[in-house]
Amino acid sequence: MKHLSSLLIFSTISFSIFGQQISQIGSDFDNCPGTPAYGLYDYSQSAMLYLATELEGVGISAGNSITAIQFQFNSWESGYELNDQTIKMSHIAESSLPDPGLPDYSSLTISNTTTVKEEFDFRGFTGITWGQFDFDTPFIWDGTSNILITWENRDGSWESGYGWLEGRDVSNRCHIWYRDNSYPTASSSANRYLPNIRLHSNFNPLPITLNSFSGKLLSGFGNSIQLDWSTASEKDNNYFTLWRSFDGQTWEDITTVAGAGNSNQLLTYQYIDRNIILQFIENNTIYYKLSQTDYDGSTEFFQIIPVEIQAAKTYVVTRTNLMGQEVGQNHRGFIIETWSNGVTTKTYNK
Repeated sequence: MKHLSSLLIFSTISFSIFGQQISQIGSDFDNCPGTPAYGLYDYSQSAMLYLATELEGVGISAGNSITAIQFQFNSWESGYELNDQTIKMSHIAESSLPDPGLPDYSSLTISNTTTVKEEFDFRGFTGITWGQFDFDTPFIWDGTSNILITWENRDGSWESGYGWLEGRDVSNRCHIWYRDNSYPTASSSANRYLPNIRLHSNFNPLPITLNSFSGKLLSGFGNSIQLDWSTASEKDNNYFTLWRSFDGQTWEDITTVAGAGNSNQLLTYQYIDRNIILQFIENNTIYYKLSQTDYDGSTEFFQIIPVEIQAAKTYVVTRTNLMGQEVGQNHRGFIIETWSNGVTTKTYNK
């Protein structure tokens, strides 16, 4: 299962391209059978463990956002294809994997499991080639944990002609699952060879990766705007600030929302901007923007979004408490509001 190379290659390599760091761990030419997918079986899974010291040794730091991975493929037949593939990454405290045959890894200390690339189709690479897989969701390394990379093959059929990955002779750090007819629930064997990898990471990752930011006028509540945003990752994120403008020039901060601190999972946020006096808005548009503040006080601003209100431009005609007495919009307790479109609403302010 091993062949020799006359090339002298260092075991760890790190270089940069256009502001992104590419770090290689492993450079031997030992064959790693069954990785990343065991094509002779309907279903398979491989798990590969890399040490924190190896990541540090190639220049990856705490908080770096890993955005892609490369494996060194060999001897895949031209046109060989597998469907429904998934790659996951996790933090793991252990530096080796247990004996094969366990139904799961419940005995291990695994955290922050992230599906970095989900349900993609994979075509094998011919020759000795570095195949690259760009992540749908980045993985944020904590700087101290080892990492576990899992490749799930749920193709559901088998075909000869699959190849393998190149790697190095390392014990107890690579497991393989494989089974026909159904997805395997126990590791079938331990592979004494660990694949070579290249990890793509950002030099200075942004405090957050904003996935979306949108606003809409709530139906039946003519003076309420619902604002939604989501993040793919967060680093040292203390809080968000929402800003509002009626002309796109003059802004006021309307609320702050606590951030997650550090996260590499998709997180969603929502805020409802209430009690806007819409009849005084001349251009039928309200503008919002979002900012994010780190624990050290540094702030980043994101794009401005317009929210059209012309279709439901209504306003409050009367505002009373349960006794029928007129109250202001900041009254504490129940508020009954009658709108210009005839709608009556009841809300409770704490």
